[in-house]
Amino acid sequence: MALSGAAMAQSDKMTPGRELAELVFGSIEDDPNGTADMGEFVSFGQDIYISMDANDDGSVDKNEFIEWDFGFDFIAEDEGQERAYLTAQKVIFAIWDRDADGKITQSEYHKSMVNDFKRADVDDDAFLTRGEFLDGYVVNLAYRAALTGN
Repeated sequence: MALSGAAMAQSDKMTPGRELAELVFGSIEDDPNGTADMGEFVSFGQDIYISMDANDDGSVDKNEFIEWDFGFDFIAEDEGQERAYLTAQKVIFAIWDRDADGKITQSEYHKSMVNDFKRADVDDDAFLTRGEFLDGYVVNLAYRAALTGN
C-alpha cells in the first residue's frame, strides 16, 4: 500500500510528459468541465487515427504508428529514454493490433479506445476525469513508465 501511495505522489509531479498528457486531455473535452465522456474520447481517438494513417489506406501499420507522435518522442529524447519509449510504442501497437496482423484497422482501434476508456474509468460513472485519464489510460501508463522508469 505504501508503494502505491508513493507511485501516486510521483504521478502528481509536474513533468513535461504529464504537462503534455494534460494538454491532450484538454483537447478531448468538448465542454471543458473536467470530464470526458466516451463519445468525446472515441471521437478524439478517431481524429488521431485518421492523422496516423499517413498513406490513407484505412489502416495504421507499425511504422505509421511509431512515426506519428503528440510530442512525447521529444521528451524521450531529452530524458535519454528513446529505447524505452520505442518499446512502449511497440507494446501499445501490439495491444491495439488485436489480430496481430501488423496493422491496426479502424475497427480494432475503435474497440481499443472503448476498452481503454472503460479500463481508465475506475469509478465506472461513464466519464473520465483528468485524474482517471492521466493515471489510467494505457498510453499514459506506458509512456510514463518509459519516460520516468515508474
